[in-house]
Amino acid sequence: MRALLLWFVLFWAGFTGLPSAKGQLVETFADGDITQNPTWVGDVSHFIVNGAGELQLMAPQAGSSVLAVQTVIPDSAVWLLDVRLEFAPSVTNLLRIYLMADQPNLLQADGYYLEIGENGNADAIRLFRQTGSTRVLLAAGTPGLVAFEPVVVRIRVHRNAAGRWSVEARTPNSTFSAQGTAIDATHLPGVGRYFGFYCLYTATRRDKFFFDNLSILPDVPDTTPPVLLSANASADGKAVLLKFDEELDTVSALEPAHYTVIGQPPIAEAHLDSGDTTVRLLLAQPLATGTYQVQSQQVADKAGNVSGLQSASFSFLRTESAGEFDVLINEIMADPTPSVGLPDVEWLELYNRSTRMIDLNGLFISDGGAPRRLPAYVLYPDSFVVLTTAAGVTSLAPFTNKALGVPGFPALNNTSDTLILTDTAGQVIDRVYYAAIWHENSAKREGGWSLERINPNLPCLERENWASCSVLPGGTPGLRNAVFQSTPDTTAPRLQSAFPLADNRIEVTFSEGLDRHTAADVMAYRIDPPVTISTAALSNDSRRLVLLSLQQPLQTGTVYRLWATATLRDCSGNALARTDTVLLGLPQAPEPADIVVNEVLFNPEPFGADYVELYNRSNKIFDLRSFFLANFYDGSNTRNLGLRRLMLPGEYLVFTPNPDDIQRRFPIARPERLFSLALPTLPDNAGNVTLFWSEDGRQVTVDSFVYFDTYHNALLTSSQREGVALERIRADGPSNDPSNWTSAARTSGGNGTPTLPNSQRVGLPLSGAGILRLTTPRLSPDGDGYEDFLDIRLYPPAPDYAATVVVYDPDGIPIRYLIRQQLIGTEGTLRWDGDMDDGTPARPGIYILLAELFAPTGHVVRERLAFALVRRF
Repeated sequence: MRALLLWFVLFWAGFTGLPSAKGQLVETFADGDITQNPTWVGDVSHFIVNGAGELQLMAPQAGSSVLAVQTVIPDSAVWLLDVRLEFAPSVTNLLRIYLMADQPNLLQADGYYLEIGENGNADAIRLFRQTGSTRVLLAAGTPGLVAFEPVVVRIRVHRNAAGRWSVEARTPNSTFSAQGTAIDATHLPGVGRYFGFYCLYTATRRDKFFFDNLSILPDVPDTTPPVLLSANASADGKAVLLKFDEELDTVSALEPAHYTVIGQPPIAEAHLDSGDTTVRLLLAQPLATGTYQVQSQQVADKAGNVSGLQSASFSFLRTESAGEFDVLINEIMADPTPSVGLPDVEWLELYNRSTRMIDLNGLFISDGGAPRRLPAYVLYPDSFVVLTTAAGVTSLAPFTNKALGVPGFPALNNTSDTLILTDTAGQVIDRVYYAAIWHENSAKREGGWSLERINPNLPCLERENWASCSVLPGGTPGLRNAVFQSTPDTTAPRLQSAFPLADNRIEVTFSEGLDRHTAADVMAYRIDPPVTISTAALSNDSRRLVLLSLQQPLQTGTVYRLWATATLRDCSGNALARTDTVLLGLPQAPEPADIVVNEVLFNPEPFGADYVELYNRSNKIFDLRSFFLANFYDGSNTRNLGLRRLMLPGEYLVFTPNPDDIQRRFPIARPERLFSLALPTLPDNAGNVTLFWSEDGRQVTVDSFVYFDTYHNALLTSSQREGVALERIRADGPSNDPSNWTSAARTSGGNGTPTLPNSQRVGLPLSGAGILRLTTPRLSPDGDGYEDFLDIRLYPPAPDYAATVVVYDPDGIPIRYLIRQQLIGTEGTLRWDGDMDDGTPARPGIYILLAELFAPTGHVVRERLAFALVRRF
């Protein structure tokens, strides 16, 4: 049908002897010029072509403006025009569209025009005949169709050779509807006619008239049935959209029986969209992923031409919306300069860890600013896509064909930033805080290397699940990460600490990120003494943090116990292994000796680390953020403990520049009490450890200990003192009394007791008389779990004794030396499992255990005990 129309236009233009441009008018204002091709006349200075390619009124003040263009009006013609008025029309702000006039002075011309604007709110599109200054109403359309701001309408007018006029209009999201008909041939079409606009306006409306997509063409009789051009499925697979080459007859187009999707149930409903050229078929059941064929028949156009059987093929890919952690931020190139191989562009990578195909167009990325919608793109399961700028897509082309340009892609901060991936409802799909210090060395922190997520199966882990890319060219955009691991998460979360942000608000810290829903259940928490919890929610800063709001305030001086139940789960679904509990309370200001320096390792083994242990001997709770360590003995810098953590009554906390080293060398029963801190300088021979508190201009020296190497046990040589901690004997004793310090006992399992009570502390209860005690007088090392070893306890008269403990057989022969001249504390624990020094099992019988304790003064204490060794035969 369109080919026939074009042939007719060309033929008609040639028949009249005029160029084809004179036999029709098509004006889209795309050239931005109304002074030529075609030439508009009248108040030309009152009009512009704006940046959107529309003709726009831009008058200097209130008044009226006329703009006209000469053209040829065929006997049978069709007018099309887009109109937008950014106001509610009235008699003082109205528009006339002159369809045909015999002169450019439109107000005095003979011709026909449409008018928009009248009193009240029933404004319609009205058709008038004008003869000079005389006007006659010929037809009026739907009342109120063009009454309200803004007026956005596409107008179509037909006139045939007999003078029959028909006016149609279409507003957004609707189809063309009839707006009146009339028969009037008073004024005739032909050569030298004019089309134009008359705009009447007040000062506030002088730039609110817009026009576009004007055409005046011969109205060629249509004898060709509509052609099915294409078929496409809707994004949700519940509808199929059929595109035809012309407007359809409403009755035939809306008949579901005229359409079939092969292999699918009958069509449920049919609707017309997009100017009557698109049919939307609503399906009885959604489509699955696959290729389909749709058929149409007996569909007519507006002229009544009926189509035969037609078909079109289409494919459908079922996508789903993303849930939390379905799509992860998987790799971040925040600082691409200096390059080590990749282009100098910022980018980030997404990974689909789900089993579903996800359309990214439903997701948004931001770094705290306005969220930026991602382009339409289907991200398949276990696949990657790179987000960057439009220019970045080109730069990354040699490295990946999976890059998308995101309009307004956020600038990624070099030092640190928070990236948030959300859906259309604002729900967080993934959130990542990253920092340059996550790179493992200074060279990579300088730039050119990406940060990669290590294990996508652990979506709630934070810094510990990120590392620098380990391969050149510095990143793996669109590929599996170089540091990738896939170990599933089977570790249960643990409750670690609680901190009062205010007297009615508590921040609870867990060992790993929690599931958002279980974390928000107030019944998963309990406080003793009882305090009602009103709300619980994950912190925006970290999924490891839960914020609890309280109905009653916490009381100063009260130690509370917070319980977390096994209903809490991490992001992988692992529940708390058991009901966990921690203590908390409101912090107070310290007084001198509330906290004491309890243990110091100042002369570690080669390549080992120092440590300082603090002990809270008071019944108060302290906020560690306000405490500082210093060595005032040599004037070294102070170090702020800087921990948002409470120190509870009776608690031991250890600070060291290398916690991993301390855990390798010592038995750490409470690793959660071991903290990384760059300590003040601690010389090997002598020094000072001072703990002070400073807050709001007030400062308190809480404890200060001046140590000397000579405080070690006199039996230890200088080389033997390496790696041995100096322990405080009495917590309530003077800090700078040499007799209150001694070397840590080796029987403690190491050369110190960080995070534990000191091996040399006094006050341990003695069970019974003597220096030697057995928990049972026999052993039967048969592996049945009963009396499999001999449990031996040593109780020296005072600290600093060295001990030798020997097992004698029934013949009085020493068969096993358990320890030789080994320093012990105020209590020593040994065990014998029935083996001799050469590793062979000892025979059954009555044995003697001999303990000899040697004091630095030369005093010796001995004790013997008999016991039985029993074996099964």
